[in-house]
Amino acid sequence: MGKSIEKDFLDLVGNRENLRVAIIPTASDPIEWVPEKEGDPTSAYVAKLLPVKRKREPEESEAYLYYQNNGHDVIIADLKEDPDKLREKLQNVDVIEVGGGDGNWLLDWAKKSKLDTYLKELLDKGVVYVGGSAGSCLVTPDIGLGWWTPEWKLDHLGLGIVDFLISLHNKEAELSEKIEKTKKQREDMQSHMNYPWKVYFLQDGQAIKVDGDKIEHVGEGIKESI
Repeated sequence: MGKSIEKDFLDLVGNRENLRVAIIPTASDPIEWVPEKEGDPTSAYVAKLLPVKRKREPEESEAYLYYQNNGHDVIIADLKEDPDKLREKLQNVDVIEVGGGDGNWLLDWAKKSKLDTYLKELLDKGVVYVGGSAGSCLVTPDIGLGWWTPEWKLDHLGLGIVDFLISLHNKEAELSEKIEKTKKQREDMQSHMNYPWKVYFLQDGQAIKVDGDKIEHVGEGIKESI
């Protein structure tokens, strides 16, 4: 967790000590996208889990080490686990951190695991959600901005826990160009569906802090939205 946003995280957890933290690493699973019908590149693509190790195991991640080094109790909660056992794990934590990787794979497993049916309930009870990259987009209404077209059969509907969209990994020098491109992409989405949401442009080291009805764009650097 970057120092520029650590204070905002600590503000959300308040005076709680010895935090119980669940890290969800599912988005970083080693996968490849292959045609649903083998040999037919025109068919829908599906994700295939590869029989290899991740580039970095969850226990080696910056997030895991951050919490561990700060004296917190950290567990791994993979969305591919038994859904009942997963829910039991997540009902007993203070923080849920969902890491980055493949957003479509993550969204698919969030729904297969039934996480989508109770995550908001956990957050309403005080659990703090930390999303990294794909993990931050998971809780938005839609993850398809920039790639979805009517021809795509992949699910693009996020969990809708927050009422805005996020554009990730932006560079300050390229923001103006990215904003104009995103405006056109949003207009295209609006031509196919109801697509009313505000878009925040995050640079690495920035975050959107949501505390009740209060929404803040935090971290260092220029902060843009449309």
